[in-house]
Amino acid sequence: MIRIEMDQGALQQLQQRLSTLAPRMIAQVDQALRPMLYQSLRSALPKYFSGAKGRLHSRSGRLLNSVLESIAISVDGAAMTVSLGSDVPYAAVHEYGGYAGRRSPFKKKNGHRPYIPARSYLHPVLNDLQEMLPALLDEAIQQVRPDAI
Repeated sequence: MIRIEMDQGALQQLQQRLSTLAPRMIAQVDQALRPMLYQSLRSALPKYFSGAKGRLHSRSGRLLNSVLESIAISVDGAAMTVSLGSDVPYAAVHEYGGYAGRRSPFKKKNGHRPYIPARSYLHPVLNDLQEMLPALLDEAIQQVRPDAI
């Protein structure tokens, strides 16, 4: 299993914004923000599976779907965490690079396993989300309290 979390430094400004809200409002903003975050990730992630140079090529969609299913968002008071990952066995090899295939006894006659270069998809999508998050938070607050912005 591979799991990464959004950098807490990037979330600090958002947490300060959340801390100005009443606890009841934070819960409502959390409920409004979750579907927005999920939809943003759902629309941003496929570009990293486009098959373009240096990107993954999606055959079955298993890896992409496992990442979408793993999205975890939590708001505890003014603290927010966003994480995603995958439980697919080859997820880490694609994210960080490494040798593919089975270990000894080798399936191939010559015993060589192919090396797959890193084709990161989790870190870039979290970076994209960090850029979108302030606007999404403002939109969620606006939905809950139209006079807030």
